[in-house]
Amino acid sequence: MTRYWRLLRRRDYALLWGGATVSALGDGMSFVALVWLVIERGGGAADVGWLSAIYTAPVIVGGLAAGIVLDRFDRRWVIAADNLVRGLAIASVPIADALGVLSTGHLFVVAAIYGLLFMTSIAGLPSLIPALVAEEDLTTANAMESITYGIAGLIGPAVAGVVIAAIGASAVLALDAVTYGVFVACLLLIREGGRAPAAHAHPDVAPAGTAEPARAGRGAGIGPAIRFVLGAPAIVATTVMYMCLNVSGGISTVLVPIYARDVLQGGPETYGVLLSAMTGGELLGLIVIGAIHWRWPLGRSIAAAALASGTILALLLLRPNLPAMIVILAASGFVESSLTPWAQTIRMRLIPADLRGRVFALLRTSMQSTRPLGSVAGGLLLVGGDLTPALASIALLIAIPGAIGLWLPALGRGPTAEPAPAPSQTVPA
Repeated sequence: MTRYWRLLRRRDYALLWGGATVSALGDGMSFVALVWLVIERGGGAADVGWLSAIYTAPVIVGGLAAGIVLDRFDRRWVIAADNLVRGLAIASVPIADALGVLSTGHLFVVAAIYGLLFMTSIAGLPSLIPALVAEEDLTTANAMESITYGIAGLIGPAVAGVVIAAIGASAVLALDAVTYGVFVACLLLIREGGRAPAAHAHPDVAPAGTAEPARAGRGAGIGPAIRFVLGAPAIVATTVMYMCLNVSGGISTVLVPIYARDVLQGGPETYGVLLSAMTGGELLGLIVIGAIHWRWPLGRSIAAAALASGTILALLLLRPNLPAMIVILAASGFVESSLTPWAQTIRMRLIPADLRGRVFALLRTSMQSTRPLGSVAGGLLLVGGDLTPALASIALLIAIPGAIGLWLPALGRGPTAEPAPAPSQTVPA
């Protein structure tokens, strides 16, 4: 745990991670509360479906705009403004409920504001991290970011259920509004790293592993980010790999409850156990990845981890019983957990500082957009009642890109997790 304590002793990083973790826990509770409020107002499955769509769809538009703003202004202030606006929107729900004027339309508007601004913080955090930590601590910092979202996904909904049962759904949103305020306060206390440089000091030198030289006056739009990504084979390869993984995850969201009901002959408690098994495996894997000294090239390591995870998931074709299913999902989650921190480390080392906001927004928006495609595909694959096509697709969508990645030249070289830090890369504690 030495690496974690070393990071948390860095004041600015500790503020960023602590504030983001508190806010993420609030976000993990909010959607449950919004859904329950819609149901309390007589909403049915169609209304819940619309809420879910409105909650996520604006990410595509907001994500690209967020990247431009993050590179133009101080990133601390941009993320703080995002959290302030979303916090006020969330706070409007318990206020309206207390006044007796809350409507389903109001809930839809709040969900839309959340979805539109969501990517600002999701892209902003990795844009800030390289300026706040030393080069050799990037993988641990990225693991901690993933741990934040894992904990929020595991604990948030359960806490929301307890609070809703005890004092009502509006109270959950009031609590989430407070967590936004905590994150805003933490961001305002951060001293360094917010403003991106206008351009690289050496305009004729290309970032390692990319085809495009860094140029002054790149332009303020999304075009320079797209050109940079297309000129960075390692980033393209890992992003495509992760998009395939998200499609697989979308199929899983449809398949797992059906598997729990039809194969395991279980109910909602069985479904919950299966979800917890994968999440628990992921969290354990992230803790390990952030703590160990990894020496192998990250590109090849990502490909090998994807191939291993897909191979483990192929065991689902054997229709395992509940204990075996728990082991398979936990093992897959453990192996798969390394993909995000390793890929983030590669990106942080390759993306020029003045493009980080736009590139991270572009990449994360692209990856977020593929999970709904997987959900649609999962529904189509299960129409006939045969689980085999869906089970095979889940495994192949992860294993095949991993196998290809092992042969790609771009993933066989480049940054590793433990470089010798240069003096210019070291961030003072």
